Order: sequence, then structure tokens, then C-alpha cells
Amino acid sequence: MRLYQALGLQAKEIITVVGAGGKTSALICLARELAAVGHRVVVAPTTKMLLSQLRQLAEPVITRDTASLAAGVAAGLKRENLVTCGSGITDQGKVAGLDAAGVAALADLDIDYLLLEGDGAAGALLKAPAGHEPVIPPVTTLVVTVAGLPVLGRPLSLPFVHRPRLAAGLLGREEGSLVTAHDVARLLAHPHGGRKGVPPAARWVVLLNQAESYTALQAGREIAGAILAAGDDGVITDVTAISFTGGTRTINRVVLGAVATPAPVRQVLLRQAVPPGPVGVIVLAAGAGERYGGDKQLLSIAGQPMVRRAVATALAAVPGNVVVVLGHEAGRVAAALGGLAVNIAYNPGYRRGLSTSLQAGLAALGPESRAALFVLADQPGVTPEVITKLAGAYRQEGKKIIAPVYQGRRGNPVLIDRALWPEILALQGDVGAREIIRAHPEEVLTVAVDCPGIVKDIDTPSDYQAWLEEKRGGAGKCGIW
Repeated sequence: MRLYQALGLQAKEIITVVGAGGKTSALICLARELAAVGHRVVVAPTTKMLLSQLRQLAEPVITRDTASLAAGVAAGLKRENLVTCGSGITDQGKVAGLDAAGVAALADLDIDYLLLEGDGAAGALLKAPAGHEPVIPPVTTLVVTVAGLPVLGRPLSLPFVHRPRLAAGLLGREEGSLVTAHDVARLLAHPHGGRKGVPPAARWVVLLNQAESYTALQAGREIAGAILAAGDDGVITDVTAISFTGGTRTINRVVLGAVATPAPVRQVLLRQAVPPGPVGVIVLAAGAGERYGGDKQLLSIAGQPMVRRAVATALAAVPGNVVVVLGHEAGRVAAALGGLAVNIAYNPGYRRGLSTSLQAGLAALGPESRAALFVLADQPGVTPEVITKLAGAYRQEGKKIIAPVYQGRRGNPVLIDRALWPEILALQGDVGAREIIRAHPEEVLTVAVDCPGIVKDIDTPSDYQAWLEEKRGGAGKCGIW
């Protein structure tokens, strides 16, 4: 999945990127992605930006005259679809930012995206803005606030936090105290912190960068949950016990990323209308479908992509706590899920086997999840009733592994309690929950279901043809098989 897809970009956007912990890297990543797919992109600062950073994209057009700036950028776009610019060069080798007139002149050009860097952070991982920043033009349609997850556990001081005195004041904390997930969430959601200067009509997205380990992803998930639950006042009382009541939200998306790597997006979390419960559903949809010949997730099942059918089934049973793990053709598969209230986790190591997708899914679940129910995207015959029955058995029976059985055959999905997650995290290669089941037979509870879909995958073209023929012949049990 590409960063521009994770951010939910629309057509003809003016995007201002602010914050710390990889802000410039995010801007460069986004510009390159958009240009690579044929969009006309212009990049500029509104404060100051190192000349060397802009030169990573293109030699900038530099002039203080607004008309000359617009003419120079327009000429550059006739040669290339990615142009950088600024209003001057300072004695420190930085490119001076555009004023409101310069931004307006560029916005009037025939471009698709204007990307602006709206403040500086002196290489820190987290920041609090000074009085004069960020510089976000009112015409901005999307603000992206960036923070670096490695700030967790670091002192609230330089070089880790830019303007630590201001940050400490906003948080009511002492300078030098260790930064917690609660601190990061509160600072980013604060109207004088990460939300400062966001125009009323603009969308706002938080990018938590350097989310490359399971620990970082879990911390990012907690921070994201708190930010998404905060109201207009930015008040967050407890990062692990989020209230879903309160003021109007101004954010509906948080991205966990690693923008300096070949896999810049790791998770996309959306604001949920329903509070998550103790059972989280992980839909596994990362595979390349090699036995089928590719693009299996997008097969048409009853008029919709197979992956969308699986996710809709999960949402019908467990609204508010569904994660979809993507890998192969992640952008296309994510597009097929448009409009569904799910969190997306990207598994950059999906080619190393199923175990990596299980682990990516667990990292995407929040602390409220006491168990994970793994759903296979290539089992369109599974119904919401199966998922509901498994989750209910878990709550009532106290077993750590719950599996469905149809006419004596055990199938999927399978539910596994959090106590056994460390064993999943230790798996390697193309192995799945079956290994955990074998290791703990005393913890297995099988639940009889009247649904043959739990034992039928679509792995090959012949499987798909069998499904189509079954459908033409009339629905069987479960309405599918």
C-alpha cells in the first residue's frame, strides 16, 4: 500500500505536512508516489526547508516574484510532472517558504497536488509548535501531522522533543520526564499541539512514523485509538480506556508508517462508530493467490469482490473491531474495501508466509482485545452467525482456542486468546494457527455449526468454478455452499 492511498487523498488537493519524526521524509515519499503514477505535483515549504532536501526531488524554482514563480513552475511542469520551488535561499542554505500569494498562484496552475511543508523540527521525533507556526494556508484541504514513535520512553527534552518547554506546558509534565503513549496522544490531539492551525474545512490525518516493530505498532495502535476518540477540545483522559462520547471529532484516520522504507504504510486506523469489544477479528487477505494464478481476493462473489464479502461478514458479526491484513496488490484490495469501517494492516513480509500475516494482524488490535478471531478472506461461505457463535462460546466457556466443526470436520475461522499470542509471534514461515492448536489440545473447544463454508476455500480456478456452479444450482446451507 502506498502512502497516498493510506492518507485517503482526493483529487486536486493542497496538502500541508507538519510535525516531527519524519515529516520531510513523508513529504518526499508522497511526492514521489504521486509523480510515479502520473500526477502533476509541486512541492514547497511555507516556512524553511533545506535546499538539499528539495533537491532530492528536483532542482527548485527560486524567486520572490509571484508571477515569475508561477511561470517558472508552469515551465517546469512541461518537462517533468514533479517540480519544487521556494521564494529564496537563506544564508543557512535553506529554501525560504511561500507566502499566501505564492500558494494561491500555484494553486491556480494545472496541477494535481500541491505539497507544502509547514514547519520545522530540527530533527526531533516530536514537537510542540511555537507561536509563529505551523504555517498552514487557509486553502489547505488536508493537514498531515507527523510524529516519530521512537520518542516513546525518551526524555521530554532535546534532541528528542523540539521545544520541550512548550510541550511540557501543554502536557502538564516536567521537562526531562519520559515520554509515554499517553503524552504523544495528548500532544497530537491538543488544539495548540498537533491540531494547531488546521483550517476548519480541511481534513486532518496523523501519521505515526517508524512503526517497524511489533512493539512500535502496538504503541502506535494505542496512540491512534486515543486520538481518534478525542473531541474538539483534544481531551484524552486515558489512552487505554477511551470514551466514545464527547465532542465532534475532526479526525477519522491515523496512519502507522515507515516512510523511509520500501513499505511506507503499515497500518491504517479509522474512527469507529461502535466501541471495540473483547474479541477482535483479523481478516487475512495478504496472499498472492499463487495456486489460483493471482488476484484471488478480487474475484467476484455474488456481485462483490471476495475480500469485501469476507470483511462485510466480519463487520456484521463484530462491528467496531475488524482488522484486514493486506500484502499482495494491497492498493487494489484496499480500494475494494472502500466505505467499510475497518482498520487496515499492511504486511510487507507477506511472501515469507502466513505467520507474518498473523503477526501483523495481532499488532493491529488494540489493548481492549482479549482474543483474536482469524478469518480467511478466501472462505466466502462463512456467515456472520458462525463468527458470532464462536465469539459467544469464548465468552461463556473460558477456553483459549475456539474452532468450528461441520459434520465432524474442523475448519475456520479460529479464535485464539491473548495468552497464546506470544506463541503466534514466535512462528516463522508459512504456518498458521494449526500449530498453536496442536500444542494446546486441552485448551481447544470445538463448536458445531451448520455451515459447510468453514471447510471450503477458494484456492484454485476449479474451486471458483465449483462455487459458481453451486450458486447457479441454488444456494445450499449457509446460503452459499
